Amino acid sequence: MNDNTFFRCISCLTPSTRPRITFDENQICSACNFANKKKSVIDWESRKLELHKICDKYRKNNGDFDVLVPGGGGKDSSYVAWMLKNEFKMNPLCVCAVPPLPTEIGSKNLSNFSASGFNILQITPNLLISKQIAKNAFIKYGQPQLDWLYSIFSVPLKISTKMNIPFIMYGEEAESEYGGATELEKKPNFNLDHIFKFYYSGIDLHELIDGKHSKSDLEFLTLPSKDELERINIFPAHWSYFEKWDEDMHLKLAEEKCGLLRSNENTSGPNSSFSHLDHIMYFLHMYLAYLKFGFGRATADASIDIKMGKISTEEAKKIIKEYDHIFPNQYLQSYLTYFDMTEQEFWSVCESHRNKDIFELKDKEYILKDSI
Repeated sequence: MNDNTFFRCISCLTPSTRPRITFDENQICSACNFANKKKSVIDWESRKLELHKICDKYRKNNGDFDVLVPGGGGKDSSYVAWMLKNEFKMNPLCVCAVPPLPTEIGSKNLSNFSASGFNILQITPNLLISKQIAKNAFIKYGQPQLDWLYSIFSVPLKISTKMNIPFIMYGEEAESEYGGATELEKKPNFNLDHIFKFYYSGIDLHELIDGKHSKSDLEFLTLPSKDELERINIFPAHWSYFEKWDEDMHLKLAEEKCGLLRSNENTSGPNSSFSHLDHIMYFLHMYLAYLKFGFGRATADASIDIKMGKISTEEAKKIIKEYDHIFPNQYLQSYLTYFDMTEQEFWSVCESHRNKDIFELKDKEYILKDSI
């Protein structure tokens, strides 16, 4: 189905403006079709056996680190690390790229995760350059956490090459799970081209930094060369290829085994108490997604809950109407300080990214051209 107008999946309500999403002739999105494959087509037992074989290949029986798990103490990375250590008898080293504007509860969860029996290597990329990238990406592309996206792939891959640990286990493969490219549906591992094209949105870091910087200044913001990765025969994979992605199951284990704490705040929907707790830039990122694509965090969370059978489409519509358009006002001053902007400059940048094709001005207020 190909239509230039704004419309939503009739099942999970993901909109047609989501980058790379596709729809079938029944107006069902690719994420929903993949969710159906997970229920009835994919042989999960076979994939679990595949993971056991991969672990057998990379396991170091002397107890040395043999798999890297990127993460910051959240429910999903905690689950993946715990399963690799306890069910698959691996020796994980957890690698955390410290996010911009970290939260107190995120720091507590990372500490609790370590206290549950895990080694964590924390890397903070050069903050002077990270802020330049974040501000320029915010202004030019409406992507205020692009510097962090650079680092969450750069850091594990760089540590992998430096410590000779070729096996890296990421969490979910977001393109297939949430609606996007389908090329990794049947592949456990991915490469640099996939990272640059989809996670970096094809944006070269060097166009976002001011002046010249040394290689060491950019060490944990840039990817290793293909030669470096080929030298150790890198194998980055997604856990969601091997086991059906289930956030509720991850949450339960992370709370019981790894000391995960929930937030008392609820600013963007029912799931905000236990998801994306480690930093506050994510909330601005999703607000800008609303301006650019017509959907924010409430849509993203509600569509997942629909596919999991936790809520109905009608219940999701109410959540989206109530929360999707809300700006996280409680963090405004933090954003202004981080970007070194006046409030007028900040709002001017935000509005420059509003997609006028999907919004209409009514009584001096922009309203999304949406049927729900």
